[in-house]
Parts: sequence; C-alpha cells; structure tokens
Amino acid sequence: MYSWAKLTIATGETPVTLMFRIGMWAGWLGALGVLFGNIWGGWAYNSAVALAGGILGRAPGPQDAYLIGVSGTILLLLTFLILALGRRIARTLEIFNWIDLGFIFLSFIILTIILVPPPVWGELARGLVSFQIPAGIDPVLLAAWWGYIGLATGLNYYATAWFKDKGFGMSSLTGYIPALIGGRRIEVSAWGKTFTLTPENLKVFKRWTSLALEELMVIFFLGAIIGMLLPMTLAYAFATGYGLSVTWNIPMWLAFVLRDLWGPAAFWYGILVGVFVLFKTQLGIVDAVVRNMADATWKFENIRKFFRNDIRYLYYLLVAVYLIWAAMAFIATAPGVLILISANMANAGALWGIPFLIYLNYKMPKELRLHWSILLLNIIFMAMCVIFMTFSIGRVLGLI
Repeated sequence: MYSWAKLTIATGETPVTLMFRIGMWAGWLGALGVLFGNIWGGWAYNSAVALAGGILGRAPGPQDAYLIGVSGTILLLLTFLILALGRRIARTLEIFNWIDLGFIFLSFIILTIILVPPPVWGELARGLVSFQIPAGIDPVLLAAWWGYIGLATGLNYYATAWFKDKGFGMSSLTGYIPALIGGRRIEVSAWGKTFTLTPENLKVFKRWTSLALEELMVIFFLGAIIGMLLPMTLAYAFATGYGLSVTWNIPMWLAFVLRDLWGPAAFWYGILVGVFVLFKTQLGIVDAVVRNMADATWKFENIRKFFRNDIRYLYYLLVAVYLIWAAMAFIATAPGVLILISANMANAGALWGIPFLIYLNYKMPKELRLHWSILLLNIIFMAMCVIFMTFSIGRVLGLI
C-alpha cells in the first residue's frame, strides 16, 4: 500500500486513475477488480446477523433469512445516510475509526488480558514463530484469511484513495469528494498534477512520503496486527462449543461468551461490538468501491458534463447502485459466504496490481521511484497471493 501511496503523493492521482495511463483496459481492469471484489455487502449482512441474533436472543440461521435480510437492508440505508453527512467524506469515516479505536479496540484489549489463560498465550507465541499450515484447515478459509489480513491484499490499492482525499502531497491540488449534506461543490481534477524536481520540492515530497509511511506502519500495521491477534486469541480460547457456523452465525460468538460469563447485559454488549465492527467495515468498503469507480468514470468529459462537474452526484448515484445490488445479494447466499467471496477475490488483485505498479514506477522520474527492495517485496507479496489463490481454487474445484 505504501508503494501506491508514494505514487499518489507524487501525482495527486489514485491508483485506478494512474492505471488509465497504461491503457483504457488497464484502468477498467483496476476499477472493476475493486468493484467485483467488494460489491457483495457481506460485512453489512454479517452485521445484520449479530443484530438479528440480539433480537432473537439466539444464533440465527437459514430459517431467519428474512429478518437478517431486513436488518441488513436497514444497515445499508444507514450507510448511505452516514456517507451523506459532514463536509468531507474521508473525515466522516475518520470519526468512525476513532470511535472504533476508543471503544471496540480498547474493549478487546481489556477482555483479552483479563480472560485469556496463560496456556493460550503460550500457544499464540508459538504460532507467531511457526511457519507451517495447521493440519485440517480449509484452503478456502486460509486463502480468505490471507486475503483480508493486509486490507484486501492484492486489491488494497483502492485504499490509497484515502491519501488523495486527505490532500497528501500533490493531492491537495486535485480536489476531494465532499459530502452531499454539509459539503460544498469542489472542483475535482480528472488528472493529476506534477511538481518541478527542485531540491526543495524533493525535500517536501520526502516529508510527505515519510508521514504516509509512519501512518501505515504505526497506526495501520501495528494496529492491524494487534487488532487481529486479540479477537482471534479470545475466540480461540472461548468460542468453541456453541455450534456456530462460519457461513451463518459466527458474528454471535462474542455475545455468547460474554453472556455465559456476565449475563444478559454483557450479551448485548457483545451484540453491539459485533454489529459496530462489521458495519464500520462495510461503511469503509462502500466508500472505497464507489470512490474508485467515480475516479474511473470521472476521466470522461461527457460524464463530467452530465453531472455538471459536481462529482458528488456521480458518487451518491454509485452509492445507491451499490447498496441496491448488495441488498439483492443478501437473498442469494449465506452471510459468511459473501465475505469468503470478497476475501478470496482480493488475492486475484495482485495479478494485475503489482505488474501495473512496477510499470508505473519506472515511468516516474528517477528521483521519485521506489527502491528496488520495495519492488522485490511487492513481487514476493504477489507470489504469496497466487499461492493462496491457487489453494482456494483447487479446493473449490475439488482438486485439493
């Protein structure tokens, strides 16, 4: 993700926009990859599972599909409302992330410290230094795990749009997408901007890239590692024995654990955590998918004229289309399956994302290029995505 962020800081363009510089086919491949990898609404659907479980007081299943679907549709409508409020959409999402950090993240830290017994901590430590695949694990689940531990692995270039909206580097000159209610019309450039390669400008550029690296390493990487390990450790220690299914009702695990420990009030706290964590994730994904599609279509002058050069109308039209499609997907399959689809498709993004990145990097001035070691890490990363994707496809086809 840092690799793409550096290009965005240098040009003010998102990765999808940069891909159009390779060719029309490359730009649409990058945009449609993000779309088809994330359009399924699985996070809202699973958030609805937790909400429906709270209403029913038990683990919901296929027989409760109607209630779950209605709950999920309500959450999708709430997504539209939240994205419509504020001055800048990225700032609205930031507020939700701070709530997550101060409420959910802190909750998991406290619960894990006071509840997880020492033997489980020992198993965690051994697992962190072990490089073997556990026996009997489902390749589809394993590939899905890999697909989401790095923010959608091969498709994580879509998240770089956040740096553009925050005005990092040259992005401050290309505009951002304002909210529908509370925002104002902003001129959003269809193309990026460049800067003269003077010593002073290069010094400023390096400061921006250093700031991006600090955010990615300190906040995202370390926060993500802790944020994954704590819930997994807690679930490993307590979530067995409830008969929960990955495809239908796994979001209920925390509520059941807390209910057995501390009663009904703790049960509802677990429901609240489950609903908020999954809903907040869906909120960010809706914005990311729509933002990338808006960037892709904003390249065309006829589109800009049709929407009177106000990207808000295009953005919220695409949000509405996304939410309608996601609501339709709710009736097609189980909640957990939708997340497994998205997570596994994320690995495929490396097949085009990394080659595009390498090509665009060498089109940049020498002073702005990525170090060869970072490119090597990207190639290794692509190979890992291909390996996990191969395992998953092999399982689906019955070859493994």
